[in-house]
Amino acid sequence: MQDTAAGERATPSREAILEAATTLMSRHGYAATSISRISVACGLPASSIYWHFGSKEGVYLAVLRQARHALLAGLPSATVAGGDESQRLTLFLDSVDELFHRHPHDLRLLVGISMLEDSAGTAARAELSQYRSALRRWLADSLGSVFTVPGTSPMAEELARFLLSVAGGASIARWFQDPDASLPTAGLHVALTALAHHHRASN
Repeated sequence: MQDTAAGERATPSREAILEAATTLMSRHGYAATSISRISVACGLPASSIYWHFGSKEGVYLAVLRQARHALLAGLPSATVAGGDESQRLTLFLDSVDELFHRHPHDLRLLVGISMLEDSAGTAARAELSQYRSALRRWLADSLGSVFTVPGTSPMAEELARFLLSVAGGASIARWFQDPDASLPTAGLHVALTALAHHHRASN
């Protein structure tokens, strides 16, 4: 039975497989995570993994879907409250950094490492693209609220792309170098403010 829907009925064995696969794939990547390795980690036979997901790519797709839904469900409102622009940006970046720490495995899978997986199939790449589009939309809407411009404006879109790139780089740094790395919120505050002022000055 392949995983064809994000809302498929959860069972203890399926959840155990997903938990083990998420940990392994976020740490080692898709190519280095075999069905046998998942089997050992979750304590279930390979036949159970194939029954639930059909293939290793099916497991990967389910892991990505679960990570996407968990992250998007936990996003705060795109309306950023606060006094002046600087205060709103500080509050927003603090919320992004908190999200970064709350979902370390999910962010490695969705923002950074998974985009490097040449061996991942078309469905997995489509899932990643869908996730990144939704996250970029939330970032643009939030940054639009911070800088009092529409979330669909070129300025908000540019700031969102920049922030998503930095978050992806930080996720990769976590995977390769420092598992406790944080987003450089102080530097991002300066950079986003400067980019916003530059955009306003050129328009």
